[in-house]
Amino acid sequence: MRSVRILILACASVAAMAAMWLMRGAIESRANAPVAVAATPKATETAVKEPETIDVLVAARDVSTGATFTAEDVRWQTFPIDSVSDYFYVKPEDPSAIEEVTGSASRTTVRKGEPLSTEKVIDLNGSGMMASLLRKGMRAAAVPISDLTGAGGFILPGDYVDIVLTRQIVIEELNPVTGEIDRTTTHSQTDTVMETVRVLAIDQRLSEDEGDSASAIGSTATVELTPDQVELIALARHIAKQERGFLSLSLRSFVELVEKYKDEIENIRPRTVLDLQALARAKVERAKELRKLSEEYKKEQAMIAELEKQRLAEEADRLRAEEVAENRAKRAAASAAAKAAAVNAMAAPAKESKEDGIVLIRNGAPIVVRTVNGQQEGTQ
Repeated sequence: MRSVRILILACASVAAMAAMWLMRGAIESRANAPVAVAATPKATETAVKEPETIDVLVAARDVSTGATFTAEDVRWQTFPIDSVSDYFYVKPEDPSAIEEVTGSASRTTVRKGEPLSTEKVIDLNGSGMMASLLRKGMRAAAVPISDLTGAGGFILPGDYVDIVLTRQIVIEELNPVTGEIDRTTTHSQTDTVMETVRVLAIDQRLSEDEGDSASAIGSTATVELTPDQVELIALARHIAKQERGFLSLSLRSFVELVEKYKDEIENIRPRTVLDLQALARAKVERAKELRKLSEEYKKEQAMIAELEKQRLAEEADRLRAEEVAENRAKRAAASAAAKAAAVNAMAAPAKESKEDGIVLIRNGAPIVVRTVNGQQEGTQ
């Protein structure tokens, strides 16, 4: 009985091993057999087909604005072909892109792994560096700065600033007595001329990496403006010089700009706040108005002087007429007195006198003419 059990176990073991061997052979034969075409060929093709890729030129490390690309700054990287832009450098179309980009400059800051495009790479062989950095329709203009007017030297290329004008306003007053502008008063005034102006360079530095911003304080900031704003900033510099003022740069918060403009931050344009051209025209008009008032005042004073001259002439004529009349009256009175005296003398009884004479009237005055005999003359 015991031997039967052992025989059964032995047969079971051999059967199990045979089953395992058959199963292993079946698995291996199934693995080596060709894949059968599925009933849904579209689904099978989608599951098996891999996405198409293409090599794109990317930055091998961070490259700042204005920096020159070297061969170590770029490399090829595989990208899904569906995510590749027409502006990217792709290897099948431009296999020598690394050599072409080497020596060019970066228009903006490029981060590691970011694809390079024709909009971000500037060919320095065709134009100057600054001309390449300018956006279409924009101009570059210089603004004098110092450690006080340039935010202590912390303004760097790529920042956005406001341009502020500080000056002395002169107020002219017309003297009502003389008609001249003989009194002026001054007071200081500060106005924001432009907002959101992009800084292109500080002195000759086009990026933060070209110098130590903590120790190198520039004297000139090159900013990006429209053609009309270039004229405006030139006028602002002249006004600042003429009116004992200065221009300042006020650094704007980049976080604030991102919150306000979001994805459009690269399209920010400078905005004019104070139209100095209009102020200059108003000042010219004010000067013309004061000149007109002065001329009218002078004419009025000249008319008053002429009237006064006529009055004095008339007064002099009146006085002369009165003097002539008074002299005539005096002469008339004297003549009347003389005539009266003559009449009185003729009417009075003649007195006995040893001397004989006649009374004559000459020029209104009586004259007595006497005759003297020779005997009297001899005695005398």
